[in-house]
Amino acid sequence: MRNSLVFAATFSCAWALTGPAGPASAGGAAALRVIASAEGPDVDVPASGAVEIVSFAGAFGPVSGFGISGQWIAVTADSGGGTAPWSTDFGVTVTAPASLQSTSPSPWFGEISIASYPLADGFGGFGATIPDGNWTVEFDSGNPSPWVAGLRDVTYHLLGPAAAVEYEYSDTTDQPTSWNRPFSIVGVSGLGPVSYHVLEFEVSESGLYEFESVLASGGDHWTCLYEGAFVDAFSLIGLVDYGLGNGFSPFGVPRGESRFSQLLFAGTRYFWVTSQWGSFSAFSEFSNTITGPGSVVIAGQGCNAADNAEPFGVLDLADVQGFIAAFTNQEPAGDLVAPEGVWDLADVQAFITGFNAGCP
Repeated sequence: MRNSLVFAATFSCAWALTGPAGPASAGGAAALRVIASAEGPDVDVPASGAVEIVSFAGAFGPVSGFGISGQWIAVTADSGGGTAPWSTDFGVTVTAPASLQSTSPSPWFGEISIASYPLADGFGGFGATIPDGNWTVEFDSGNPSPWVAGLRDVTYHLLGPAAAVEYEYSDTTDQPTSWNRPFSIVGVSGLGPVSYHVLEFEVSESGLYEFESVLASGGDHWTCLYEGAFVDAFSLIGLVDYGLGNGFSPFGVPRGESRFSQLLFAGTRYFWVTSQWGSFSAFSEFSNTITGPGSVVIAGQGCNAADNAEPFGVLDLADVQGFIAAFTNQEPAGDLVAPEGVWDLADVQAFITGFNAGCP
């Protein structure tokens, strides 16, 4: 027999909106989680811009941000020169039913390319209880006529406040694996083969996650995120976002640092690849951080033990009490996820996830 668990815990934190999508700093006191979603029609965005009206069913608590997922395409593009439309020229202004307005930082979408590629991003700026009604989404194109960009398979997301959870790990770009890494969404670099490290994971909560990678040497490196699958021989398949670590990011990220943000969805498998820049680049240690509204669950570790009290094979109140005691006393049974030796919200969320999943 297993029960559904709702676990209440008190943590001291100062609520604040997350930073802008793209190169936002990790480690803030609050994160953004998905609290409602609504599908929308395909959108074409000419030089004059476009407006969409979105309605979310139901009543919601505080709304701290807004997100969009879909497929970005170039409807009419300068395919000869490759200069337009670029998604980094786009801005999005969202007006809530209560006339509260939030404008995305610019650039937002984060790819200089005329290629078709996935979009899953968001930004903060509300922080209020908002009544039912229509939301107005204004797409502002920075491209001149006749260039037209578009979004396909569009879903809009309301984002609410959540305590930020950090997952940190360190390793080195000196790995036995190697590949010909991408240089953007559209092409494969000629700087390889180069060494890479990959982290395979899922998240326990859908929402906006910030990725930050710092190379100890301060030299060049590259990180990119894959969804669903990762096969190094086909490095463009499944690629959803990336961060330059060579100091030439369109977001102004300094050399030796790779930063980007992405809407991630619970139950989806992701792969974060940290790669040597080129075959001529020296190997270096790196320190990576993923910050968002939920726990990072590493592949193969997704079922954190929740059955820790007799009778074994039954998940009940005794298991909850056993975890609380271990967590409070800082015992190993209460330290379920990395970093080891730290008892925090990530361990609580991992236990809740394991309990509700019926993990032994």
